Amino acid sequence: MKAALLALAALAVLAAPQSNAEEFVFAVSAPSFRITIPNLPPLPMKPHPMHATHPHLRFLGAEGAYSISVITANAAPGMSALECASAILRTLDARPNVPPAAELYRARLDDNTYVVLYAAHLPGFLQLNAHFLSAAAGTHCIEVHASKIASTPEDIGPWFKSFGKAKIQPD
Repeated sequence: MKAALLALAALAVLAAPQSNAEEFVFAVSAPSFRITIPNLPPLPMKPHPMHATHPHLRFLGAEGAYSISVITANAAPGMSALECASAILRTLDARPNVPPAAELYRARLDDNTYVVLYAAHLPGFLQLNAHFLSAAAGTHCIEVHASKIASTPEDIGPWFKSFGKAKIQPD
């Protein structure tokens, strides 16, 4: 029942995105793509601290309650955005603090961008999560993971409203 209510709430808010001046925009090269996430504040991005030993971990940014990471994993030649999104989705359940698949909201935002949304109930706080999934250059699967620490369940609706117009585009 909790998963069904979360999915209905996500569907309702994705259909009516908020209007807000904040927007996260970030361009990546090799492979080249551009990330645009309305209603997420611009965060200072730096090379991921583990990039030297894990080249797919590209960038990391954090400020206040928000964090974002950009991951560019090698893909089989010619993998589409949908194929990459499906492959990444299959790995989420093995990650820490990701709820069961029934509690994940999944949506196609456009031909090149997919999103997975969920709230992780952790001791003492709620972590709101969004994974934006795509492909780039026919060589890489793209995952942009944004999260926010929330204080109440009422923060879920506004968080999900941000993502109806998010996109990952080839640059």
